[in-house]
Amino acid sequence: MKSEANIYFDESGFTGNNLLDKQQKFFSYASVVSDDIEAKGLVEHIIRKYKIQNGEIKGGNLVKNRKGRRAIDEIIEAMKGRIKVSISNKKYALAGKFFEYIFEPSLQRNSMLFYSTNFHKFVSTILYVELTSRGAMAEEIFEDFENLMRSGDFDGLKALFTATKNPDMSPVLELIFDFAIMNKDAIVDELEGYAGEGAGKWVLDLTNTALFSILAQWGMEYSELTAYCDNSKPLDHDQQLFNAMVGNTSKKFTRIAGFDNPISFNLKEPLNLVDSKNVYGIQLADAVAAAFVYACDSSNQDEYATKWRSIIEDVVIYGSVFPDFDHIDLSKLEVQRNYVVLQELVDRSTKDQCLLEGMPDFMAHISHQLQVNPMF
Repeated sequence: MKSEANIYFDESGFTGNNLLDKQQKFFSYASVVSDDIEAKGLVEHIIRKYKIQNGEIKGGNLVKNRKGRRAIDEIIEAMKGRIKVSISNKKYALAGKFFEYIFEPSLQRNSMLFYSTNFHKFVSTILYVELTSRGAMAEEIFEDFENLMRSGDFDGLKALFTATKNPDMSPVLELIFDFAIMNKDAIVDELEGYAGEGAGKWVLDLTNTALFSILAQWGMEYSELTAYCDNSKPLDHDQQLFNAMVGNTSKKFTRIAGFDNPISFNLKEPLNLVDSKNVYGIQLADAVAAAFVYACDSSNQDEYATKWRSIIEDVVIYGSVFPDFDHIDLSKLEVQRNYVVLQELVDRSTKDQCLLEGMPDFMAHISHQLQVNPMF
């Protein structure tokens, strides 16, 4: 393990709590390892060579034309091996937040059981498909959910907690809808006093999660980290989790779906929230972040989009948020089991029964039954 590193962070596609923004479908949070002298030299070289106006590298502007994309590509080549990026499909991220705040309050005493069986990904992927292909009903539910999380106004939850159903609603969305309605008290208790207040105003924003995940990955390579982040409101509101990592030398992991993922790192000092105009490493991270938002848009098919897509596996960290449709492929036993589990949770909610009692045994029984007699 190497001793220490200065890491610079910036984002592209930021829309805060508004994950349904139609103009910004992806959120990218990028990091580069460098130092002030190297970063300054590279930025000044790029500005001179490509005649960039205003004396500052802005990735969002550069990706709009071929010369700008060539400039970004030169930065990526110069930083090769020292880049890590978290990137998220924002609609799918919103679907994941929906599970976290609508399902988990009722399941939290044994939530790891549901995460370890990918039940959360089953629900999130179904919601994502509904949101992107079905249209109106799913969109209305998600808009009300976003409004709740932004404002904390529970009176605005018309579509989510009403008993009125759209006749075009799919059977699985109807089950999810029924679960939300019948467990609304647990949801309200969990969110009241948090949503729309302080850091809660940014509860749907992806910045903190992305930054923490990237730092945890860098912590596997460097024993001590110094983080420089472009100033942002979500980070300004809540640094408690990051402050807990100052001077932390322990290595901790969590196991989800068969993978051990780092959840700790050692910060030399609290996060440095800085102005990108004055910190050259931030400008490099800004260019990298914009490149991967550009690459993830399938409508971009030029040589740079193709090249950057080819290195996604090398630089994009585990934990980036994209739908995997294997999680709703009903030919798979896991998916069949999760569908039956969703039915069971709704049935227990209807009968006002405990949602968790005997659930591990129920899952094991259903898995065995489906092995013997699969659902087609």
